[in-house]
Amino acid sequence: MNATHTPETTGLRGKLRQIRAGAALLAVFGLIAVWTLPWPGPARRVLEKWAWSLLLSGFRLRLRCHGALAPGIGVLTVANHISWIDIAVLARTRAGGFVAKSEVAGWPVIGVLARRLGCVFVDRQSRIAVHPALAGMELRAGRSGLVLFPEGTTSDGRALLPFRSSLLAGAECWQTIQPVAISYRERDGSALSPASRRAVAWIEDDALLPHAFALAARGGATVDLWFEQPVIAADRKEVARACYAAISARLDAIAQSDQAATLKRAA
Repeated sequence: MNATHTPETTGLRGKLRQIRAGAALLAVFGLIAVWTLPWPGPARRVLEKWAWSLLLSGFRLRLRCHGALAPGIGVLTVANHISWIDIAVLARTRAGGFVAKSEVAGWPVIGVLARRLGCVFVDRQSRIAVHPALAGMELRAGRSGLVLFPEGTTSDGRALLPFRSSLLAGAECWQTIQPVAISYRERDGSALSPASRRAVAWIEDDALLPHAFALAARGGATVDLWFEQPVIAADRKEVARACYAAISARLDAIAQSDQAATLKRAA
């Protein structure tokens, strides 16, 4: 990752932050064996929320939620995608799996966690493969739905990438479809600089662990989840348009607010 190295990230403070993050990560990995036990749904969810909270705290990732989380089961969450952090905060917020590319199932440790969380592994290039996952998935006990990132990849968050409607094949069959806008800020809540935005985004050829520990060393970040009003659509293309419009409008409003604040300070 092309991270910016400063005395704070490379000095003692940065090293201590990385040690804290490493300890949290080891603790979460140690819970994998516990996760595999046949816990009742509510007890398992309590354990999961505790584990995700531990991970976020260890990497100094502050979570802020805005709006109302759609209640009940059968909720399909449609979100923009910037970083691996997106998965952690959404898993912390809602009991549900993710639509993930098929390769993830074979990843060491992460594949085990993904299966335990109820993830659905599909060939994202094939609408034939995605459709059964969204239209006919049998919800597991204690789960409330799925999370899908229809951009099909991550970005640096400056602009919303086009939604691939093929990834939403069968989405209209869900009881509730809720768009969620994800945005990042500095740990203190201020707007990200270009260098900080790049440090948060997990893009290009970034390796997961080096990226995560570099972010921890620089002091973490704040992630805002904006739960928008659920949408109703007749087909996958309408789902894509409605969710894109809701998320894009939110991100535009955040950008305009930051721009106005900058101009006010400069005046």
